[in-house]
Amino acid sequence: MLIYFSSSQDYKEFLKTEKSSLSTSDLFRLSSPNFKSAIHKLSKLDVDLVADIIFPLYSPLGRPANDPAIYLRSVVLMLHLGFTSLKNWCYEVHHDRLLQYLIGSWNVPNHSSHYDFINRITHSFSHHNDLLPKGLFTNKSNSSKPKKGEKLMNFSNDDTYSLFDNYTHDGSVFDRDRMIYTLQLLFNAIAVIPSHDMGFIDSYNLVFSGDGSAFHIHASPFGHQIIKDDNILNTHRYSAKNADFGWDSDLGMYYFGYTLYNISYHNPLIHTDLPVFIDLEKASRHDALSSISSTARFLDINPELSPKFMCFDSASDSSAVYQFLRHHNIIPIIDFNQRKLGKNIYKHFDSISENGKPICDCGVEMYHCGYDYQRQRRKFRCPLKMGLIDSCPHADTCSPSPYGRTVYINDSLDMRLFGPVPYKTDKWKELYKNRTCTERINNRILNDYHLHQMRIREDSKAAFFSIFAAINIHLDAWIKNET
Repeated sequence: MLIYFSSSQDYKEFLKTEKSSLSTSDLFRLSSPNFKSAIHKLSKLDVDLVADIIFPLYSPLGRPANDPAIYLRSVVLMLHLGFTSLKNWCYEVHHDRLLQYLIGSWNVPNHSSHYDFINRITHSFSHHNDLLPKGLFTNKSNSSKPKKGEKLMNFSNDDTYSLFDNYTHDGSVFDRDRMIYTLQLLFNAIAVIPSHDMGFIDSYNLVFSGDGSAFHIHASPFGHQIIKDDNILNTHRYSAKNADFGWDSDLGMYYFGYTLYNISYHNPLIHTDLPVFIDLEKASRHDALSSISSTARFLDINPELSPKFMCFDSASDSSAVYQFLRHHNIIPIIDFNQRKLGKNIYKHFDSISENGKPICDCGVEMYHCGYDYQRQRRKFRCPLKMGLIDSCPHADTCSPSPYGRTVYINDSLDMRLFGPVPYKTDKWKELYKNRTCTERINNRILNDYHLHQMRIREDSKAAFFSIFAAINIHLDAWIKNET
């Protein structure tokens, strides 16, 4: 039963009234840059925004629960100070009055209570199903591995089109029972929407990018034998039963864990990268599938942010991904899969140059006159009428109209090549540069906030700490660009 949820104003009052109780040495530590930035960051964290999300998680009956705002500030501070163990962090807090002051309570709950809060917010209370028969996972053979830097092609077009049909016809409503849905709502309310309201995420011509990263975990894929009364049972305990094997293209090796997938935004005016959606998938799940599901989930959670462009790398080069984005009026900026790409990507189309323009009968590229969004086609006009050439031997026979010959290229001819922003044009290249922000966000979450150094096994904890690392990234941006 939740009877008390301290507000941000309560926290500021606590900092003001209880500062006098700190010792001289604690006040000296508080003036150091690391602790000054910590108190500044926690003062910016507006827990009031998630009260409506937190309250329904508690029963109206039972023993009074601890203040959830304490857990929120505690985990944010833990990651800010670089701790990689929740148990060690809580031990440190219980013996450090300054940390208790920064969190906003002289009685911070222990690590078990923190884990209970994680289970509550990720809806993962059941622990009885970690006992399974031996052989849940099978090791991957290195003989079938791709080359270093290449993606593992473990999906088919039917898989992507199945996702496209599900999310197009049913929306994301059927998908709201996922484990971290509440956690994603919390992240959106406490970080993404405030960043948008403060102008860190522009509302005009939004360019979002998506990418996945290998999330290695510290768990055995082979489980541990259960021994009862000196007899070995044919049962194993798996500490990460929802993990599996995936391919890490950066290291060129198979790994055991998850895929951390993020959708991010790059603000070129203030040179800031911000995550807007965090998802956690199985390690074996291909990015082409995650690009559809994660985009659909993000649009469902935050309909106020309507991207105009979405950038993905060549792993998402699938016709279903293009169709899904265009269905939502989003222009896809996706690199081609090099294994499908020849020297001339237009060689299969008659009378189209290597620049993607029709060639008229005199052998000259036609003049590009723009894109018709309503009819989804590009318009090209006669090079003679547009002044590109001085004369044409077919001027009298090509078209009787004074307007000159006109050619249209519809997107349906090849959506990957002939969209509103044609592949490899100057505008396409400029937009595609935004995609690197997702790689920087993945690096910040996994390395700067030390998730790879944490002894994480369960997917609920992996998702929880990933999203709280993303909350820290937003708080860092607010402090950095504060005027």
